[in-house]
Amino acid sequence: MQRLGVDEETLTNVYQEIQPNQLTVNQEVTEENRHGQGSDRLAWFWRFNRGGNTHEDPWMDEFYRVNWLKAKARWQRWEEELSLVQHEMGWTVSWFRHKKDDWYRRYHQATKPGHQAYAQRQVLLWAKFELDAQNAFKEKMIIVH
Repeated sequence: MQRLGVDEETLTNVYQEIQPNQLTVNQEVTEENRHGQGSDRLAWFWRFNRGGNTHEDPWMDEFYRVNWLKAKARWQRWEEELSLVQHEMGWTVSWFRHKKDDWYRRYHQATKPGHQAYAQRQVLLWAKFELDAQNAFKEKMIIVH
């Protein structure tokens, strides 16, 4: 850049050293659900105003449009994932309740004291699972009846 006549102030304030991690292949293509996508940032050389040139650049417009669409798709995937997890929380509580009710029915159908004792123990166990899950997922789960 110095050979091209760029002044020292521009060199220190605009241009930065290009780091190897800024030259990697976009991992959204190869690993769309990878950890840490939310903190992705475009490398500095995609974000600076090229010498104050305010004319429209169709290539950069396309680049920013595609980048925005990728970010929007990532946001929508995470919204969908959140909805699924919230439903799974509700399904877990419902499953524990179903198992508790099933063992409660068995308790009342049992004719031997040993069977009743075992069924009662299972009712208490599944009731504890249900209560623990309700407390852990409180205000986070979605229950569908």
